Order: sequence, then structure tokens, then C-alpha cells
Amino acid sequence: MNNDQIIAATNSLIYYMPYIILVFGNFGCICNFLTFTNKQLRSNSCGWYSLMSALFDFLYINVGLFTKLATDQYGNTLQNVNLAWCRIRIFLTWTLPCIATGYLVLASLDRCLSTSTNTSLRSFSQIKVAHRMTCVPIILYSLTTSHQFIFYDLRPKCSALPGTYSYFLSFYSIIWTSFVPQICMFVFAILTFRNIQQSRQRLSTTTPTNNRTNSHLITITLVQVLCSSILLNIRSSYFAYTRFSTSIVKDDHRKLVESLILEITSYIFYANFAKSFYVNTLSSKLFRQVFSQRLRRIYMKFICRRQRIQPSTQETQVHKKY
Repeated sequence: MNNDQIIAATNSLIYYMPYIILVFGNFGCICNFLTFTNKQLRSNSCGWYSLMSALFDFLYINVGLFTKLATDQYGNTLQNVNLAWCRIRIFLTWTLPCIATGYLVLASLDRCLSTSTNTSLRSFSQIKVAHRMTCVPIILYSLTTSHQFIFYDLRPKCSALPGTYSYFLSFYSIIWTSFVPQICMFVFAILTFRNIQQSRQRLSTTTPTNNRTNSHLITITLVQVLCSSILLNIRSSYFAYTRFSTSIVKDDHRKLVESLILEITSYIFYANFAKSFYVNTLSSKLFRQVFSQRLRRIYMKFICRRQRIQPSTQETQVHKKY
């Protein structure tokens, strides 16, 4: 590809991709809300973590992409002229995806505990424990990302301070926000698989319905962990490359190629937080059944409401006539 073709591809990507992710991401998050708020799933600890993860997926997609759209396509310069908004946006676009990933880590830990042969460990896989753990990712990542309120500035654009903090931010991004949660999810997934192999006939609860729910939630969580690890690693790998190749002399063509790859990996990162509903639908029959039941229930309520409204309207018209 020559330089003009690369520029055209980059511009097309910037123009169309945010709208695609916004549409599919918001639709998927709303469908996740409908499904995971079903009593059968929301009363399960793993289902609760999945619901919370979907909530922060929704927040990140909308906060991140709407502000990116405002800057890239509509000429908004607020983040480059207002220091407060610069720091708030940076904080949110770093913290929200970390919190969403944190709930996925908790879901994978919950499945590991629920399949353990140790009764004491299985006792931690309960909805009351999940409710208490809800604030942990929020507090943890809010505190560990708060340094951005100090070390981001207008230079003249909103960016991190150069020097030591820039290198710290690189390692912080690669290790804390990417490597650590992925390692945790991988370890918990391996332990869950091992626990299942050791005890095929036992799950965290005793009733057939709950056993079925837990089995499907294990599948959903493991598939989500696998997909998230792949998508997050693509972004992290390129981020590491850009940070550690700053000393290399690059010609214009290479800079344009890297700019295109940067946009591609950025939207892959956003897509990671828009994928949940589609992965769940493909990986679990129970999820599809619960989602279908919720849709039918909403449809029936809508039909019943129309039937109640129409007769009352007709009666009113009859009274007016006479």
C-alpha cells in the first residue's frame, strides 16, 4: 500500500468503526442486562459478576467512543484546552475497562471456587459474597489509576508528562492493566478445568437446575476469558511496541503504517468490551433460552398493555357519542 491508500484506509476506519461498535456494543449490553437480570442468573454469584461486567462494558463503550467521536469527527477540542476534562476523560477511559475486566477475573475465580473439592473454598461461591465483592474492582482500579489526575497535563494537547512517568505508564499499562488480570484469569481457568476433570459429578450446589446453571456459566466464563485474552493481548503487544520503539528512526511510510495499526488495535480493544453478548449467545444454550424467555415476557407485557388500553379508549369514544 502506498501512503495515499494507507491514509484513506485510516480515515475510513476512523469514520465508520466507532458507529459500528456503538450500535453492536450497546445492543449487546442491553441484551446482556435483559438476560443477567433474570432471577435464575442474577441470584448466581457468577451471573452477578457477569451483570456488573456488562454494566461497565456499557459505560466504557459510550464514554470512550462518544468522546473519541467528538474529537476525531466533530472537531471537539475540550480535552486539549480544559485540564480538568483532560484528566477526567483519561481516568475514565483507563479505569472503566479495567473494572469490567476485574469483574471477569472475579467470575473466573468464582467458577474456580465453585468447582473446588474443598468445601470451605466452595462456600465462597455464593451470591452474598459476590454482593460484598462488588466494590472491590471499583475501589482497586480507581485508587491505582488516580495518579493520572496528577501526571497528565496540556502540552499543548492532553498527554502524560514526559520522562520517568511516561516509562512508568508504559509498564503500568502492560503489567498491571493487562498482564496481571490475564494471568489471573488464565490460572483460574486452568484450575477450574482441573477441578471439573477431578470431579465430574459434583458442582457447587445440589439441585439439578442450579447444577445446569453453574455448568453453563462455567462455559460462558471460560470462553469469555479466552476471547478477552486474545483481544487484550493484541492491543497490549502493539502498545508495548510503540513504547519501546521510540528510539528507532522511522520514515513517513512506516509512521503511516503504525498509525493505521494503532487505530486497528484501538478498535479491537473497544470490540473486546462489545463482544460479551455475542460470545455468550454462541457458547451457551441456557443463555439463549433465558434471553428468549425475557424477550417473550416483554412482548407479552406489551401486548397485554395494548389490549387494556384499546378497550378503555373504545369505551370513552362510546360515552362521548351518547
